[in-house]
Order: sequence, then structure tokens, then C-alpha cells
Amino acid sequence: MKRKTKEAPTPEPFAKLEELFAHIPYLVSRLASSWNAELGRRLESHGITTTMLRALSLLHIFRTLTVNEIAELAIAEQSSASRAVDQLVVAGLVDRRISQTDQRRREVVLSKRGETLLRRAWPIMTTGYARLAAGIDSEALATTARTLVQMMENMRRDGPR
Repeated sequence: MKRKTKEAPTPEPFAKLEELFAHIPYLVSRLASSWNAELGRRLESHGITTTMLRALSLLHIFRTLTVNEIAELAIAEQSSASRAVDQLVVAGLVDRRISQTDQRRREVVLSKRGETLLRRAWPIMTTGYARLAAGIDSEALATTARTLVQMMENMRRDGPR
């Protein structure tokens, strides 16, 4: 049996703290902000930022991306992603190259040094996630992930309003 979807908030501003704490966009934003701040502090010891770690992780998955693709997937402004890639290039963690199929396309690829740093820094992610998910069973986590993916799809499908 499918549960009825909870109605959207009223057109009036929230009147109680409980209403705000039941508002999923607020909770997601607050969680993301806390996660990013903690992750950023812990990554300092590796000399990288959260955006840089995301770029390295994405290049590990996709092998080759443009700066614009990194910006979109890393949830970063294009200028921030571009600065992060510049810093990664200077540090020898990624390389830039011209695409073999399209001379106008500038690709970013993970270097061996970048792969090594990603593997050294990755325990920060796993430790942080374990803390985040402590006491939550795997079924609830899977449901949460599916729900958030559906919400992202809804936003993408419906576009800006």
C-alpha cells in the first residue's frame, strides 16, 4: 500500500520551529552545510578542499571530464571548479589535455599522484559517512537515498519556475 504524500507547506511562513525542522529542503541544506564544513576541516591536512576532493573522485569514476562537467557534478560554481582544477594541475594531481575527438574540448584527467592522494584522503569520507549514518539501518538509508534521488529528478524534470 502506497502512503499518501504529505502536503506541501502552507503559503504562510512557518510559525513553529517544529515546522521548520520537518521541512526537507531545510534539513538537507543544514546537513550539507555541516557535512561540507567538517569535511573541509578534515581535508586541510591533505592540502585539498572539498571541491578538489569531489573533482578527484569524479575523475576516478569518469576518467575524463571538462571543467564545466566537474562543476555540475561537484555541485560547485564554474569559477570555483575552475580554480580547484587549476590548483590540482599545479599540484600535479590532474592533467589537462586537448580532446582527441574535438580540438575545442579541454579535458581534465586524474594523474597517478592524484589517484594516490584520493586513496589517502578517502578514509576521511568513509569515517564521516559512518558517523553520519550511525544508528540508521541500511533499509532506511536506501529509502532515504531513493527519495532524495527522486526529489532531484523532480527538480531537474520540472526545471526552474
